[in-house]
Amino acid sequence: MRERSTTAFWLDARSRKLRAAAQFLRRRWPPLLGATMLALLAGAAFLAMSTPRYTTSAQLLIEMRPDRSIGADAILARAPINRQTMKSDIAVIRSAALLRRVVERERLADDPEFGAAALDRLRNVLAVAQLRYSPVIKIAVTSTDPAKAARLADAIADAFVVDRLDTRLEAARRASAWLAERLVALQRQSRASEEALAQFRAAAGPATPAKQQTAIAQRAAVARAETAERKARLELLQRIESRGGGAAELPGLDGALDELRQRADQLSRREAELRARYTAAHPSVVALRAEIADVQRAMDAERRRLAAGARQELELAEKSSEAADASLREISESDEDRGKERLVRRNELERAAAADRKLLDETMRRARLVQEQAKFEPRDARIISPALAPSAPSWPDAEQTLLIALALGAIIGLGVAYACELADAGFTTIAQIETTLALPLLGSIPKIASSDPALVDLVRAKPLSRASEALRALRSAIAMSDVDDPPRLIQLASAVPGEGTTTIAAALAASAAQSGLRTLLIDADLRRRAASKLFRAEERPGLVELLIGSASPIAAIFFDETRGLWVLPAGGEMQAPADLLASEKMKTLMAALRGSFDLVILDTPPIGPVVDPTLIAGLVDKTVVVIRWAATARETVAHAIERLPDRGRIAGVALNLVIEAKARKYGPYAYSPYAGGGAFDAYHIE
Repeated sequence: MRERSTTAFWLDARSRKLRAAAQFLRRRWPPLLGATMLALLAGAAFLAMSTPRYTTSAQLLIEMRPDRSIGADAILARAPINRQTMKSDIAVIRSAALLRRVVERERLADDPEFGAAALDRLRNVLAVAQLRYSPVIKIAVTSTDPAKAARLADAIADAFVVDRLDTRLEAARRASAWLAERLVALQRQSRASEEALAQFRAAAGPATPAKQQTAIAQRAAVARAETAERKARLELLQRIESRGGGAAELPGLDGALDELRQRADQLSRREAELRARYTAAHPSVVALRAEIADVQRAMDAERRRLAAGARQELELAEKSSEAADASLREISESDEDRGKERLVRRNELERAAAADRKLLDETMRRARLVQEQAKFEPRDARIISPALAPSAPSWPDAEQTLLIALALGAIIGLGVAYACELADAGFTTIAQIETTLALPLLGSIPKIASSDPALVDLVRAKPLSRASEALRALRSAIAMSDVDDPPRLIQLASAVPGEGTTTIAAALAASAAQSGLRTLLIDADLRRRAASKLFRAEERPGLVELLIGSASPIAAIFFDETRGLWVLPAGGEMQAPADLLASEKMKTLMAALRGSFDLVILDTPPIGPVVDPTLIAGLVDKTVVVIRWAATARETVAHAIERLPDRGRIAGVALNLVIEAKARKYGPYAYSPYAGGGAFDAYHIE
């Protein structure tokens, strides 16, 4: 049960907050709507005055294929694709050297949009980025002319492709020059080795055992070289197989493996092209991956076959080397008389000559391949998606601009509306009265139309009007403020002038008289005499004469037949009205009037400017504070109420001049227990 009551309280509090927000918007919609419309107009003006800018992009595919032309350890071998290499390519695209070529080629210095600072402005309108997880670079250019934007994007992409081509050709030329220099040095070294071997043989003489030993030694050297080569080849294959390397790591081979590797390269390029257009789940991409996997398995099988063949060749080479070494040892043992040192020297010269010849041959082969590559134009990068002239501007975005303007206008409008709400320091709701003053709202008197009679006469002219009902409700609430001892002496006072206290006092007295009560209205405002003027009794003797003893109650109090009530006007002017109101005669008069009338209503001056109301408050049963709706500052009213001597004698607050059309925006119970709802309208008759 407790949880249910807590949930109900929370929901009720939430609904109250929602209603309060809705009422706030209902009250303050003009500034909110005005600020929003102004912001939308400003956004529309911005769109009309702004120069549209168009953005288009071209896409580059970076092909990082391994170079198969000169082996796995090629001088010009390329690095695999990774984030660092892509960042390097992006930096090259944004470099001043490359963009300067575009500026000169497109003559941007003469273009009004770019001008003399064409290079810097081109860099500002250029955006280069890598498409996520792909070897594709997107080059975007923004311009006021859509055709110019597409032309510049294509020009930058083309400049990068040409730059990559020039860089690779220059590297090939440098490698060719270096190999040429190296070839000359190796030729000299090989010639010197051959001459040294020839001189040694000439000095040794034409001994038959020596020739035989030389042939066997050469055969042993060749066998050892073949063994080392086969062993290196087998170790390479084993390392690749042990770490699961691909076919791209194998050295250049002829036959089936070479064809499979070429097929794998072709499929990889085709996969990159498809990935640039489709997603990974596309059937074409999935089928192509399956084909690549089949080729990879074939390459793995071919690699294993090569590894097995390499093992057999290694075994044969080792046996041949062992046989040559055994023959050489036999000849060496039979020819010990000729000297081991000469044999060793000859072997060294032969090995050196053989090694120099082999190195020279390999260098010459590489030099020829590099020369061929220098004439070949590889495609390291290519444009896969040229830029197209956009049909719609990228800036300003009309929809986004208007949405931002709408949001800003709504925020500014809410701020202005909240500022207006804060500036509205008057009392408009029951909650404000109860929170600020800790007093009940006794009633709310609506503002009557200018065509209606005065409020004091409206009670008789239209007894069923809203104002008449409000006055009867106010009188009942005053009576209910003390059920055991209903008040008979009632003071009406306000915090500041202009609240309509006199009007409420006279109308309340007329309403009570109409209900059959013997009612007396006393004009206790001895400074302005507003009630006396209302009843045209300015020249009659009144309260002043009655207190100073110059007139009797019969002469001072008169009966207004039109309104059906008794009136005691203020009387003549008095220099010290506060002293007169605080006299014992005033106390005696109040006691006498209590026994002579059913209801005595005193109209007193405002509490703030003078002390008169505070003196009268100690002589009456209850005090009613009259407040003008949505006009008088709350702090002013609270300070005035604090000046009253006995807070217990304050019956409550009466709101005056309530504008019903505006009051309904503060809630259905903002100003009266019957206000704003269909219940009152259903039973109300003018």
